[in-house]
Amino acid sequence: MEQQTTNPNRRLKIISTFAVAIIGIALAIVLVKSRSKLESKNPEPILPSVEVQVAEATRHTYRIQSQGTVLPRTIVRLVSEVSGRVVSVADEFDAGQIFAKDDLLLKIDPRDYELALTQASAQVAQADLKLQMEVEEAAVVRREWQLLKQDEPNGLQAREPQLASARIALEAARAAEEAARRNLERCEIRAPFEGMVTKADVRPGQFVGVSTPLGELFDTDIAEVRLPLSTHDLSFIDLPRPGAQSTLGQAPKVTLSTRVGGRRMEWLGHIVRSEETVDPVNRMVYVVAQVADPYDQTNRASAPLRRGIFVQASIEGRTQENVIVLPRKALRGKNRVWIENENQLLFRAVTVTYADAKQAIITEGIQSGERVITSLLAGVVDKMEVKTRELGSTNE
Repeated sequence: MEQQTTNPNRRLKIISTFAVAIIGIALAIVLVKSRSKLESKNPEPILPSVEVQVAEATRHTYRIQSQGTVLPRTIVRLVSEVSGRVVSVADEFDAGQIFAKDDLLLKIDPRDYELALTQASAQVAQADLKLQMEVEEAAVVRREWQLLKQDEPNGLQAREPQLASARIALEAARAAEEAARRNLERCEIRAPFEGMVTKADVRPGQFVGVSTPLGELFDTDIAEVRLPLSTHDLSFIDLPRPGAQSTLGQAPKVTLSTRVGGRRMEWLGHIVRSEETVDPVNRMVYVVAQVADPYDQTNRASAPLRRGIFVQASIEGRTQENVIVLPRKALRGKNRVWIENENQLLFRAVTVTYADAKQAIITEGIQSGERVITSLLAGVVDKMEVKTRELGSTNE
């Protein structure tokens, strides 16, 4: 009985083993066939996509960028030339007020100086009378001398020292009178030009002495901005020669701009001179731009170019023919670009005349019609294949 039970179990195990082996062999055959099918397919390469622009030779006017602070051309600090009590101050003599030329800003008590002028005028009258008396006396002596001696008197005989002393006394009296008159005029402080008050330091009733600060004024006819430029930038601007007279129409134009309350504001000016020396600290050369009527008092149509505003400056420079203008991002390093030719990326050395944050000016190394790659790529090698999408020409 035990032998009969064992034989069927053994046959079942043998059959199971063969079945597992057959299934494994079949799966192996299927995997081998599918692998061979996969290996027979060639995968398509994925090419990097790049943006290109068509280079075109064009006429370019250089725009040199700088920045600076607006300052008035003339600043005057008023001080008292006489001493006395301030008796009146004009309404215009206050910070931020605008005044016209020769406007009376403030007045110092003139009474003491009026008395001094009266006394000086009396001294002039006395000195003039004394001179006239000496002239008459000298004439009498000359006639008497001629009657007695029959010749011309000289020296003390003709009272020449007395005449000279009288003339000098009259000149001194007149000088004292002029000084008294000028002191009286200085009691009225008038505006030396049309401008604006920066600060007023005195009020009515205040006593001031000689050299006491009274306030500060600046003119509003012309504003100036000192703009730092590198010596390389100067080669692109036709600056006036030192000492040469040039009109505003001949001077290089400059556009000053700033943002106020989210709005961009611009003013047009001209470069009128350069300081012609290199700053030892920053190695820059400063040029001076002028803007006429910065507070727009003529027509009140534009915003005022206020003192102390920090502005960006764009200076119009020379114009050059047959140059290639590229976006700054197309430049690789200092003097290399990528050219696309028949779906290949080629390295190209170029001559960069000028470059700023936005664009680069190329004079050699690129022909008109060539396609310049503007995209950034990692792991770039010369003559690698790329796929392009054109943006248009560089002078658009």
